[in-house]
Amino acid sequence: MPSAREARLEKILAALFELDKYFPYAKSLVDYIEKVHNQLNSLVYAENFYLAKYNKQDNTISFIYEVDERENALCPIYTIELSSPDLSPTAWVIKHKKPLEMKSGVGPVAEKEGEMWGFGERSHHWLGMPLIDRNNECLGAMVIQSYNENIDYSDEDQRLFRIFGSIVASAVDKHTRVAGLELLVIERTEQLEKQLREKEHSEKLQVALYQIASLVNDEIPMSQLYIKVHEIIKTLLLAKNFYIALFDEAENIITIPYYIDEKEPDREMGFSLPLGNGLSSYIIKTRQAQRVFPQDVEALVRNGFINEVAGPQEYSCWLGAPMISSNIVHGLIVVQSYDADVIYSEEDMKLLNFVANHVAKAAESMQNKQMRKDSQLKLARQHRVLEQQNRDLNETLNALKKTQQELIQKEKMASLGGLVAGIAHEINTPLGICVTGVSHLMEEYHDVKKSLEEETLTQDQLDDFFDEIKQVGQILTTNMQRAADLVNSFKQVAVDQSSNSVRDIELEQYINGVILSLRPTLKKKKHIITVQCPTHISIRANAGALSQVLSNLILNSYIHAFEGIEQGNILIHVEERNGFILMRYQDDGNGLDNQALEKLFDPFYTTKRGSGGSGLGTHLVYNLVTNALHGKIQAKSAVGKGLAFMIKFPVSPVE
Repeated sequence: MPSAREARLEKILAALFELDKYFPYAKSLVDYIEKVHNQLNSLVYAENFYLAKYNKQDNTISFIYEVDERENALCPIYTIELSSPDLSPTAWVIKHKKPLEMKSGVGPVAEKEGEMWGFGERSHHWLGMPLIDRNNECLGAMVIQSYNENIDYSDEDQRLFRIFGSIVASAVDKHTRVAGLELLVIERTEQLEKQLREKEHSEKLQVALYQIASLVNDEIPMSQLYIKVHEIIKTLLLAKNFYIALFDEAENIITIPYYIDEKEPDREMGFSLPLGNGLSSYIIKTRQAQRVFPQDVEALVRNGFINEVAGPQEYSCWLGAPMISSNIVHGLIVVQSYDADVIYSEEDMKLLNFVANHVAKAAESMQNKQMRKDSQLKLARQHRVLEQQNRDLNETLNALKKTQQELIQKEKMASLGGLVAGIAHEINTPLGICVTGVSHLMEEYHDVKKSLEEETLTQDQLDDFFDEIKQVGQILTTNMQRAADLVNSFKQVAVDQSSNSVRDIELEQYINGVILSLRPTLKKKKHIITVQCPTHISIRANAGALSQVLSNLILNSYIHAFEGIEQGNILIHVEERNGFILMRYQDDGNGLDNQALEKLFDPFYTTKRGSGGSGLGTHLVYNLVTNALHGKIQAKSAVGKGLAFMIKFPVSPVE
């Protein structure tokens, strides 16, 4: 037969096993603590028992379980601030995380005879056990006490109480963690449900906005547009009673093209009303969405915002939102409820306001689309007229260009013809001298021959004859060379001006050659031409274009600039810089005023219209510089200060 101690140990083990088995099935933490209390009371005197759960975050305790012979138990959901450890043994246990034994109210603080510690009725023997979790945090305190002076807790009782304290601490820790997880799951579930609702709402809104935007591409009349808008809004909120009002600011009226109301099912649509001072006018004037309840109307009237409310008065909630697009109020959309259970929220008002603005944009786009369609038809008719006028204009322009090209070609041929006439005249002089010399030589020849035949020829006559031959030969050589130079110069210039070939040019030599070819014309005047060009500059360019440019500029100065001037000066300055030729042509002639300078390069502009001027000289120069030489030309002038041209073109032609 087991001894009393062995029997007690078996009873303790059975109690602990029962608690371990019961924990998963406990309805709540309080239910489990009650089970702990019963098992503990079967082993140790525990008629007065309580468990104070500690909340470290806000420093409060709640007595989730309490049984006491002398005092009423506190409500488990009631929390109080934790007292100072100097005032409360329960607080001391929690804050110091240590077990506490106290007899007749005397403890670590009240150690002197007669001093009391704590609140409430004093017990004879008091045991407090801190509930420590795995992180060494205190979860609360478990307390048993005896009011009977004949009942004390032995050391074995206190050791057993500590064991029960660790079991309860583990249970409270598990419960706290599970409760935290459950709370987290609940909160997360609520968040997901909210997100799901918001997502569903957002998807509905996106679909609605897409449908509204798609209406622009649907070839439907405006009356059908309003019906479809109503159907779309009904997918977002309850809209059994719905109307759209359009605002005419010029006439100060509103027109109702679409109206659905369960109180007025037979009312016709399309009626118009003065703007007035009702709820619809309030929306239009404030340009803001409004949510109105019947009780709000009196305050609106009293404050002068409205005068009256038209239509049925039995509504429980009225929503109105302005249709605004491009900062213009086009009208408003209204939904209202006659059901006391259907009350629109602030979110509903914001939603209607958002949709109303998109409806306004869609309606405006449809109106603009129709206007564009009408404008396109009108433009198409005008386009056909313009096309015919353009064809006529192109034909005239082509004819004008052809005539212009013919005139330019004639101008070039006339310039070349003048050059031929001048060269012919210039060559005639050396050839005339040669003819005279040859004639004189032939006369001397006949005289010497006659003397020889008559045998009267003297030595002096023969010497004189040889002297004559030598002198005439020198004259012939000089004049024939002069004629040859003129012919070579003319030949090169004539070939260049009649072709567009690109070749290598020694620039200084070529400029002097052009001037030489113009000598028959230039020698009639006393004007001086000075060329400043480095001898080493060699270019590859359209020689004919360059010759024509120089010829036209020089002749332009002789004909126009030096009119009334006995001796003028022309300076042709050339330099090479960064792969470009910079040529400055300048005369000190009469110059041009601003009006004439602006038209200098215009075709057919001339100051010698009645004196043979064609007006194509400088225009031809501009075209040759910009097209044939791939360069640029600018002109500067002032009356009485001459005319200067700045010409810039590449050393090598542009590929």
